[in-house]
Amino acid sequence: MVLTAHPDDEQLAAGTMYENHNAGGKTFLVCATAGEKGKSHLKKPTTDAQLKKIRKAELLKAAKILKVDKVIFLGLPDAGLRGQKKKVFEKTRLMANKIKPEIILSFGPDGISAHWDHITIAEAARAIAKRMRIPLFGFTLHPKGASRRRKIILARRKFGDYADLHEYRKGDIKLPINVRIKRRALNSHRSQFSEGGWSIFDTEHFVREAL
Repeated sequence: MVLTAHPDDEQLAAGTMYENHNAGGKTFLVCATAGEKGKSHLKKPTTDAQLKKIRKAELLKAAKILKVDKVIFLGLPDAGLRGQKKKVFEKTRLMANKIKPEIILSFGPDGISAHWDHITIAEAARAIAKRMRIPLFGFTLHPKGASRRRKIILARRKFGDYADLHEYRKGDIKLPINVRIKRRALNSHRSQFSEGGWSIFDTEHFVREAL
């Protein structure tokens, strides 16, 4: 089970999800919100309702490329998860009970960008993994691109709800991926990223979270 806050968050584990399919595994992608507040890259005014439709469609397109078995939207408000922690936990717990995952991939305590939605999802993921006694792996950045990516993250923090940005966490797990497939999936999120605008490396990195 891959537990995220917004459409495009899954790109932190896109190649890993695709390789899981190739290895005969199943991937269930749970996205808490539709990302309707993600307007920092939009070139023209767009309502929350319009952007919600756009971003849901983008995620479904990316998930198809990545061979995700099922995408589940929890319908929670973008930039509002911190104020609904109990509901976030209950909704994600119900999904986990249905899916019965062997592992969970999600954000670590830093949330990568320190977005409070990411941090709140991380807290729910940790609680669920502990309750189910299954491994939890936190997203982290590729070490070669971490410095540049963090600068971009800081520049993008115009909308949403953010905590202080924590220090970069170096991953202790490195997985090889198909760069071509990940780029195709990333390019599905046209409302958020310009095509070819991100450096994509041939590995993805995770931190095994202590439970």
